[in-house]
Amino acid sequence: MITIQFKNQGQSLYEEIYEFIKSEIRLGHIKFNEKLPSKRGLAAHLAVSVNTVDSAYAQLVAEGYVEAIPKKGFFVCQIDKYLHGEEPAVLDNNSSNSREIEEIIIDFSPNAIDTKLFPYDTFRKIFKATFSEYDLNLLKKPHIQGDLDLRKSLVTLLYRSRGVTCSEDQIIIGAGTDNLLQILGLIWGRDKGFVFENPVYLKAYKIVENMGNKVIPIDIDKKGIPIEPLKNLSNIAIYVTPSHQFPLGISMPIDRRIKLLNFANQGEENYVIEDDYDSEFRYNEKPLPSLQSIDKNGKVIYIGTFSKSIAPSIRISYMVLPKPLLKIYLEISDGISSPVSSLEQKMIAEFIASGHFEKHINKMRKVYKEKRMVLINTLNQLGKKIKVSGENAGHHLLIQLKTGMTEKTMCERALELGVMVYPISTYFIHGVPKKYESMILLGYGSLTYEEIDQGVCLLKKAWGL
Repeated sequence: MITIQFKNQGQSLYEEIYEFIKSEIRLGHIKFNEKLPSKRGLAAHLAVSVNTVDSAYAQLVAEGYVEAIPKKGFFVCQIDKYLHGEEPAVLDNNSSNSREIEEIIIDFSPNAIDTKLFPYDTFRKIFKATFSEYDLNLLKKPHIQGDLDLRKSLVTLLYRSRGVTCSEDQIIIGAGTDNLLQILGLIWGRDKGFVFENPVYLKAYKIVENMGNKVIPIDIDKKGIPIEPLKNLSNIAIYVTPSHQFPLGISMPIDRRIKLLNFANQGEENYVIEDDYDSEFRYNEKPLPSLQSIDKNGKVIYIGTFSKSIAPSIRISYMVLPKPLLKIYLEISDGISSPVSSLEQKMIAEFIASGHFEKHINKMRKVYKEKRMVLINTLNQLGKKIKVSGENAGHHLLIQLKTGMTEKTMCERALELGVMVYPISTYFIHGVPKKYESMILLGYGSLTYEEIDQGVCLLKKAWGL
């Protein structure tokens, strides 16, 4: 296992991990074809988030130090020894040159939110009101399905905002999408196959793969996941993001949704998992109705979180189970505990019931829409050498460079000027199709207007536009 003594001298943690592994590879301490620790394993060992390790590994892959091999892991690439002179010394992180080259000035993270507009005062008041010595249930073990008041609030919220029809008895509160997928794994066992869109929300794919279930990636088309490749499959769960496919931003039209439901209806053990991860943030039209809202046969498992709508640190997710699956869940519930504290669940319940959640969403939708327009308008000034897509919802868009520059070079040259952009190749299971080459993700959630302008100007310089 790799052990790093973090210096905490201005660098982000992912940069320190990236720099350390890069140095070890260049010095020959980590050798060609050696497998790096899994992202989850290294994150646990270093006491950092999986996303931190993921960013470090992504940069190593982008620079060619490491190769990601699907279903196997990350392996060190063959790197010829530099023969002309001595091996370049690793720059001291304290040097001005190092800061100038390696410091991230603008981070176009697709997962970041605007933390400056978080409703701190509201949550402070809710905390004081909720953390009461007179609530005898506050310090007790949470209910296996989650706090009842939160589940009741979600019934109303999901019906009004997404058309989801359910009772509080059908809702399970979890700690993130990964936790909910693990619960489904316990319900179904390892015989259930999981079908994923390709490109895919990689975290969900890896979770299921690590659970030992069969994973089947299917390339999406302009309408989302096609139905034809599913026809010879049975006993499967089809994981989709129909309102805003991640990462391409495609919305599944009604005809494809109905075909997907009709396919699920043909097999008793077939289900659809609808991940509605950022459905609140749609800018040109009203949010699309959920797939669950048109399901009349109990074939859709609806999943959502508060990661984008409130904050990633709010590790509260929710799942609406069809009644046959709920019955199985309750039968095996003796071996399951609720992973979310009662206090946090009660606070979110009050945040929703009091109307503050709806006000917050309306405010943030307006803010992100304006940031999106600033980014699009600034990108439009770069001319016809770039193509913008996937911009109608969520917190990111995609740009494709038409100059022939590779994705790897795009990321490297941007980083040299202190701009972090995100390759799309990491989301494809079996290599990037030609039509998606030279494409990257640009997130704008956490950036100011000035930072967006500065970032695009630096990209223009980095890519020679």
